[in-house]
Amino acid sequence: MDTLNYMKDCIILFITIALSLSFTCVRAQENPFIQMAGEPYNSYFEYLEKYIYKLIDQQDAAEAAQIAAQMREAAKISKNRKWQLEADFYEESYRFSHEVLMPKPEQAQMDSLGAIFTANMADIVQRARKIKAFDIELRAMYNVWLYLCYHLRNFEMAFRYSLELDKALSVVSAEEFPFRSVCYSEMGNLYFSFGEHDMAISFYEKGLEGAVTTRNRFITNQSVIKKLWNNMGLIYRNHYDDLEKSDSCFHRILEMEFQLPDQSLAYDSVYMRNEYELWRGLATGNLGTNCYRRGEYDEAIPLLKFSIAKAVEYNEHNYPYAIGKALLLCDIFLALSDLSQAKQFADTVGVLLNLSQKRHSVSDVKMDIELWEEYYETMSRYCRMAGDNAQALLYTDSAAVARKQSADDYDLQKLRRVEQRANQERLDAEAFRTKTYARIWLMTAAFSLLLLALLALLYRSYRQKKAAWQALVIKTQHWAQEPYVPHRNDLQSDELPNDAEKPTETDQQLFDRLNLLMVEKQIYCNPDATLDYVAKLMNINRVYLSQAINRITGDHFNPFINEFRIREAVRLMSDAKAKNITIEGIAADAGFYDRKTFYRVFKKSTGVTPATFRRNLQG
Repeated sequence: MDTLNYMKDCIILFITIALSLSFTCVRAQENPFIQMAGEPYNSYFEYLEKYIYKLIDQQDAAEAAQIAAQMREAAKISKNRKWQLEADFYEESYRFSHEVLMPKPEQAQMDSLGAIFTANMADIVQRARKIKAFDIELRAMYNVWLYLCYHLRNFEMAFRYSLELDKALSVVSAEEFPFRSVCYSEMGNLYFSFGEHDMAISFYEKGLEGAVTTRNRFITNQSVIKKLWNNMGLIYRNHYDDLEKSDSCFHRILEMEFQLPDQSLAYDSVYMRNEYELWRGLATGNLGTNCYRRGEYDEAIPLLKFSIAKAVEYNEHNYPYAIGKALLLCDIFLALSDLSQAKQFADTVGVLLNLSQKRHSVSDVKMDIELWEEYYETMSRYCRMAGDNAQALLYTDSAAVARKQSADDYDLQKLRRVEQRANQERLDAEAFRTKTYARIWLMTAAFSLLLLALLALLYRSYRQKKAAWQALVIKTQHWAQEPYVPHRNDLQSDELPNDAEKPTETDQQLFDRLNLLMVEKQIYCNPDATLDYVAKLMNINRVYLSQAINRITGDHFNPFINEFRIREAVRLMSDAKAKNITIEGIAADAGFYDRKTFYRVFKKSTGVTPATFRRNLQG
């Protein structure tokens, strides 16, 4: 029976596990993010970029809500907080795309929406850092950078943020974060556009670090690598005048083999083939430009012709590149005095410029004035060589107008950055002052609290000490009112030191006479009441008197009489009628010759100074 039950339990457990696995598989098929949860970013970033974020502008609200819900479901099932954050990142990206990028609102509204976007992205960055989700952190930072640069066009802030993004990117590899090359490519382009070529090269080189060897073959990554080599080749040629390094960059593009990403669609295959052929044309044309720079016209001509054909064939809107290479061919044939060939390519340039201008007018994009300037200059040279000086002069004037407009546009962009920098420096200065004032206020507040606490402690200590003094004063007042009792009388006879002589009956009689004299006659108030004076007053030998005082009190005459004087001083100071009498007057009335002796004896007898005693009198 037990065996049957055991087998029954095993069958039930097996069926439960099978159903669970089947349910999980179904859920995973419905929700692609479940399989991604817990996996490294480089294993699924291609899917996110191609099918989620790249198509975000085509997704309606219902589809977006479903995607976010699936991300949160993956987070719940896998107990992975990263996918909860990915859902927040996706929703914010969707909102920005559908509220800002697509509608293109007025600038004021865009600024308001952009401020919300950057604040939310900054919050995502901080949350990502806490859970060490470096890919979300970097993507959120990159989105902020894109907004600053291309939408807000605050170039100064974009330059500053580039340094922050560079610092964050520096701790990850291209293998871990395949989007690294894209970030560095765009940041390098920003510096390139403002002529800061050293920084641009630095960013391009960082974008290439590990990018070629990464296992990912995503189409964007391949295209970005070619852009990085291409822009570096342009900088080495146009800025550093290093044609050898420039050639090596363009050759690197031609050396890259055609590859398709895994599980690519037919559309991807066609697109990537066109992209590959286009880049072959671009790199070949740039090598032809370098040959032109060297004066190697025979080598340059076929390369430039090839690049024009490829540029127009695989990208019908890539007019600026084709125009630039056609202008070089015009210049070459003019240099070779082949006017017919020069005219042929000049006409090609004219057609392409008009097509480009029509396209620009439709898309509301400013045409490239520099190409018109070069075209007018080339046509001016052609007309002069053809003998038409009047037409050449007209083209020269048109070139001057285009040159001025191009210079004005560039100066305006530079001026805008200078103004942004000045404004940002002003804001930084205000923020620094605010921060400094806040720091000073905090320090002042902390110091004040510390001072108050110290004062409270001092006051408490003072109150405690004052209470102790007042208690001591009251005790001293009681002591001063009590009759004088010799200290030695408090000791039993067996408690006396061995070497002390016991008082005789004669000693006691003499001491009683002396004590009576002190109490009734108050001779201690006389500063001249010395041992000799008192002995003479009592008509006895001073030695016998001193001996009696010593045997009974254990002390000499001066301490004995000074005790009476101190008691008198205490009584005098305790009398409200004597509050206007100075301490020197009190000392004199009590029988002291000088203030110094009075202070010393008073402090020794009572534990406080006369001034402290008087300050702590009650009432």
